[in-house]
Amino acid sequence: MNGAVPIARSIESLVPFRRSSEVHDASEAVVTGNPPDWLRGELVRTCPAVFEGSRWLARHWFDGLCMIYAFRIGESSVKFQSRLLESEAAHEIAAGPTRVSSFGTPTGRTWWQRAVQPVQRISDNTNVNIVKMGDDLVALTEGDRQLRIDGASLRSLGAVSYTRDELTGAVAGAHPHFDVERQQIVNIATKFGSNGVVSIYEHGGLERSRRVIGSWRTRRVPYLHSFGLTTAQAVLVAHPFVVNPFDMLWSNRGYIDHFAWRPEDGTRLVVMDRATGQTAQHETDAMFVFHTVNAFQRDGDTIIDVLAYPSATIVDDLRVERMVEQLPDLRPSLVRIVMHPGRTRAELEPLSDVGFEFPSTNYRRVNGSNYRFAWGAADGPEAADGYSSSIVKVDVRTGKSSAFSDGERVYGEPVFVSRPGGSDEDDGVLLSVGTSQRADSAALVIIDAKAMVPLATVEVPKSIPLGFHGSFISRHA
Repeated sequence: MNGAVPIARSIESLVPFRRSSEVHDASEAVVTGNPPDWLRGELVRTCPAVFEGSRWLARHWFDGLCMIYAFRIGESSVKFQSRLLESEAAHEIAAGPTRVSSFGTPTGRTWWQRAVQPVQRISDNTNVNIVKMGDDLVALTEGDRQLRIDGASLRSLGAVSYTRDELTGAVAGAHPHFDVERQQIVNIATKFGSNGVVSIYEHGGLERSRRVIGSWRTRRVPYLHSFGLTTAQAVLVAHPFVVNPFDMLWSNRGYIDHFAWRPEDGTRLVVMDRATGQTAQHETDAMFVFHTVNAFQRDGDTIIDVLAYPSATIVDDLRVERMVEQLPDLRPSLVRIVMHPGRTRAELEPLSDVGFEFPSTNYRRVNGSNYRFAWGAADGPEAADGYSSSIVKVDVRTGKSSAFSDGERVYGEPVFVSRPGGSDEDDGVLLSVGTSQRADSAALVIIDAKAMVPLATVEVPKSIPLGFHGSFISRHA
């Protein structure tokens, strides 16, 4: 199993990572309560679901083979559907040790294979996110391929076909932004060579030809999971979890295993002008960031709100051998970083005492502009060997917070859906999926985003592993 010592316990036996059989044909779920009449569409999500094969063992949460699932909300019923992703990585793993590079699992490449191909092929196990790009439903991971998904069957339709360009082979981000006003998809892509090159690119929803806005070159390349976008700028949080690109040659290690934590370097903030591609850099304290919440400009300053861990040890906490012993604490701090023009040093401002992950906002309304509310999932160990899970709401202007928890399920990312015609920023619902800690079942909970009270619960007799991200595709759109 990848030449590694077997893990004593299976992660697939643990809450919240248990997996049930697939549901290829959408089946009716049990609805308790009253979903809003205006809520019609599909919540489509990804999750790592398969961690073991006959000759393969995932060593990191991010390496579990992808399952895609959907809650289809209709006028009189809600149906559930799920399917394991058909990918090159899944086919190779079924046949034996994989030669495809993944996040934190070593490959089965021989010395000869490593000599012939110094740079590892990147996995197409797109288990991080799924978004709508024009007419396509697209599943993403941090890699050089994105997979098109059939919305009805959830089958893979093959890789998204971009025009061959300077970004071909680059590691693209799994958190693209959507510029609603300009109707552009904006993303990051990293290329590793003698130096690292991090590019910001854009394309229209129906286009598959990428235009590079600008590039930032650096000898020490940071691990970048997400970025901030304002009307005029893109903002990179270059924390000191970095790699020298040469260290990745002839390697058999997982992608993230090449990176090292260098807190003495501090965190660099790279602000790129979207019109010219020019960059300005700022510095602040060392921190580690998976997710940005929002970015905007105010009185000439550039501001980005992030979920900050004190160090990159969280990456190791998400390794399978650690999670079977102790489930991770996914409650980083909500921090505001303020960058003043002409000043190198950026200011840090804590926004709340409540920590959470998987942030959500009223995206179409507030992304890139000054805003008030953020939501997220606060999951972490309790003192009495339990695991606490709640969906939280934070007023970033006052620091006040409220939360929903049923004490039964471990919940993931809350997806905000705005009420059609709603005037307030928090006028809408949150959709979050949780797996029971006591039974082989899971549920979609529909929460009033303003009052933080549940409106309806949609239960299925299936365990759904805790995953990362997804999208609500409205039938009104």
